[in-house]
Amino acid sequence: MTQKNQWDASGTNRRPKRAGIYCRLSYAPDGSLEKVERQEADCRDLAARLQWPVSEAHIFPDNSRSAWQKNRKRPQWDLMLESIEAGEIDAVIVYHGDRLIRQPYDLEKLIGIAESKGIRVASPSGTRNLDSPDDRFILRIEAAQACRESDNTSRRVLRGHASRRGLGLTTVGGRRPFGFGVEVGTKAKVDRTTGEMIDVPVYDMNRHRPDEAKLIRGAARYLLASRNQRATVRWLNERSTTTEGNQWEPKSLRNVLTGARVAGLIEHDGDFLKAAWKPILDRETWEAVRALYAASAASSPYTGRERKYLLSGNGGAECGPCEEDQLQAGKPRKEIKPVFLRTKPSGGRNQKSARVYYCNECRRVGRNTELLDGYVEGRTVSQLNDPRLLEALSTAPDHPDLSAELIRLEERKAELAHQVENMAQFPNIRPELAFSALESFDVEIAKIRARVAATAEERLLVRMAGISPKRWKALPVDLRAATVRALFRVVVLPTQKRGPGFDTSSVRIERKRSGDK
Repeated sequence: MTQKNQWDASGTNRRPKRAGIYCRLSYAPDGSLEKVERQEADCRDLAARLQWPVSEAHIFPDNSRSAWQKNRKRPQWDLMLESIEAGEIDAVIVYHGDRLIRQPYDLEKLIGIAESKGIRVASPSGTRNLDSPDDRFILRIEAAQACRESDNTSRRVLRGHASRRGLGLTTVGGRRPFGFGVEVGTKAKVDRTTGEMIDVPVYDMNRHRPDEAKLIRGAARYLLASRNQRATVRWLNERSTTTEGNQWEPKSLRNVLTGARVAGLIEHDGDFLKAAWKPILDRETWEAVRALYAASAASSPYTGRERKYLLSGNGGAECGPCEEDQLQAGKPRKEIKPVFLRTKPSGGRNQKSARVYYCNECRRVGRNTELLDGYVEGRTVSQLNDPRLLEALSTAPDHPDLSAELIRLEERKAELAHQVENMAQFPNIRPELAFSALESFDVEIAKIRARVAATAEERLLVRMAGISPKRWKALPVDLRAATVRALFRVVVLPTQKRGPGFDTSSVRIERKRSGDK
């Protein structure tokens, strides 16, 4: 049947007054418009053969847009539907039916909008009248076939991904991850700006870039020591940019340091699988970084804010009266929530730059920042040089097997999870016992990760042991604050002292490590 006869079979010989053209390309990673423009040219040729006038204001190209996912966005498709509903066009020309409709719900939406408007849809396979029951029936069959083909493609892709995971590989494509990607050649690509073909590098993503890998290890050490994300970002920005040439931000730093790739792992459905490439960070360091981020997120909504004062904010000096109030209210000591001191200008007429630590909750505690910092830092340097602390650190047990134990537990958990998902293949497994075992694995994994995080403080103290007062003052405030937290719990009490000097009796310093005098 010719196209004209198909058109006539719809029940009317009326030619459309204004036709729009819809073009779509599912995947154009380089932003190339060449294939979409080719579709438009073919549609214009078809319009000329059908003698349908094309409205130049109604060309709808969706480049690199999928029509398969239900939550996908096709802005030009939406504009086309609005134009149909407004009566601006009464026909649509498309390169192929599946360029327009890939899912049945798209077709039903189009039919609902075009109802009683005599809308025509034309493609090289023929024309359809959306008011014709017979044409709607055929379009629904074609949409179902296109949906089935999409499902088949999805299954093939998922099988391919699963096969690559089994080999310890990730999916192909995407930006080069920081720390990985050694150039092994070039390939041709369309330049988005000029439209010309250019050569771009091809990378082996399984190989380290030594300079960037060194920076990742340095950033992890700095973060674990300072416990300050902003300071680590500043440190990294002084030495490099991201792979896109941008400045480092807290989010980009977190993504690199906590991503499974730097630990030589692939994450899938919450489980970690061994990757084909070597890790940049050892498992223990990586787990310590993840634990630090998790603890920061749980304890403060302002994670990563750059520290300016030694004892302010989260993990700093605590308010003694607020603690006492909670105890008197009958709260168990383990459930007491510490209230950390803040800083503000002291307001003195002759000391405009002076600041004080104060409690914003009870307002019964206030201390000069310079004097309190000096007292606490003196105690800290003294303990770092105490022979008893040095001996305790030298005899502290190492935990080289923590990473191996963590990997072993996660592998056993992943194996059990696989058996639960494929219960039919393992009839001897009792579901209730399997789910109980999965929960016990989660508990044990959490315990080991907590032990991994604790070793980070030990490593910091080993670095700081024996430090001189001069070297201590030269350290960034982030490192000094982290060291104080590793050694002491500082609690500030009200004081009755008036006049110059500092009341040391109103500061309670509780030891976390042996060796304090």
